[in-house]
Amino acid sequence: MNNIKGFTIGLLAGCALMLAMPTMAATVKKKTYTLTEADYPIEVNGLKYANAQLPILNYKGSTYVPLRAVGDLLGASVEWSAALKKVEIRGDGSSVQNNAYRNIKVSGQGGHYTVTGEGRVFEAVMSYAVEDGHNYLLEQNVQLDEGAPAWSPFQLNIVIPAKHIPSNGTLMLELFEYSAKDGTKINILSVPLETFAP
Repeated sequence: MNNIKGFTIGLLAGCALMLAMPTMAATVKKKTYTLTEADYPIEVNGLKYANAQLPILNYKGSTYVPLRAVGDLLGASVEWSAALKKVEIRGDGSSVQNNAYRNIKVSGQGGHYTVTGEGRVFEAVMSYAVEDGHNYLLEQNVQLDEGAPAWSPFQLNIVIPAKHIPSNGTLMLELFEYSAKDGTKINILSVPLETFAP
């Protein structure tokens, strides 16, 4: 009887150990990946991704960009659902936006542009610049009616002198704000104003 009892206890202990081992192995063993910072740009529909704090990374020839940044470039919202424990991406790609700027619309041509949208920026100070692919042609700050977390509408009337319009290239508007922590540019959103060809 003692032999049967000992055998049964040993069998149960062995089964419990066999069931626990895969679970322990799954929680202990994690794969490590070595990523390098990419030395090439990412553009989506002519919009360049740039964020020094969340850089573009490369792993074995594949490019990795923060998911929210890709959503911003595509005009999609990227949210973490704590209840469902998953990332949810929604959008049709028809608008360009990020955490600080949304509903951006551009009209005009030949150096005269009107840009409208909404900003949600710290202390209601939004910043913008226009560049020709090589140099900044102007950089300005604008005081909005309300600061974050509220969305505040804005309208920019941008004039680029004829002598600064590129004969071949794209004038890009860069919307951003300066970090209250360290003064770096954050929430950068690049929007094409006009493309010129010879």
